[in-house]
Amino acid sequence: MSHDTEAFRGRYRAEISPRYNAWLHGGFVLLFGMAVLLFLVSRIGHVRVWEWLAIPAAALLFNWGEYSVHRRYGHHKHRLGALFYKRHTGDHHSFFDETRMPFEQSRDWRVIFFPAWLIVLYCALGVLPAYWLISQVNQNVAALVASTLVAGYLTYEVFHSCEHLPSGHWLARLPWIRHMRQLHRLHHRRELMQTRNFNLVVPLMDWLFGTLYWEPIAPEQRSPRVALGR
Repeated sequence: MSHDTEAFRGRYRAEISPRYNAWLHGGFVLLFGMAVLLFLVSRIGHVRVWEWLAIPAAALLFNWGEYSVHRRYGHHKHRLGALFYKRHTGDHHSFFDETRMPFEQSRDWRVIFFPAWLIVLYCALGVLPAYWLISQVNQNVAALVASTLVAGYLTYEVFHSCEHLPSGHWLARLPWIRHMRQLHRLHHRRELMQTRNFNLVVPLMDWLFGTLYWEPIAPEQRSPRVALGR
């Protein structure tokens, strides 16, 4: 079945509240996340060598969580994740397809960013309870794990935004972002979105679970500056 992306964009934009401000949306997420990070970092004392291992361990946990939630709840209907499914498959994948990836106006950020309240929920129900629990055993490990989980959330939001930038933007030309933009573009191919490329920052779990899919970047998808650099 064909999908009219332009018609959906028109309907979606018409339903956005006139009071919506994309800069406030993104700014709140960034500032709230940074405030939580600063609090957590302030709880770190003299770190022993082995305690630094908490960072890669938490980064692996976040990478697995990002992959699992995206794959299971973003693209398959479950009662528990019905709202996420509607917002992700219903809205995000209808607004952006493989041939129409860049946003066109700041109000389009509403369909790229998670809802602003989600980072509050993520920290209040996930990160801070984990911090408290681990801190009963080791304060430094607790703060390092929790801060890595918050940093992972913010990094996800930044990378996802970059993956929907116009191809000529300077951030889109950075090597790793350019690579992840192509993986995400392929994920937005409608016949691939339920099965391939669920990681948005580092495709580790896609590689481990056999869901990584790559095609070379087509010449028409490159900015002139990138094409000349090859």
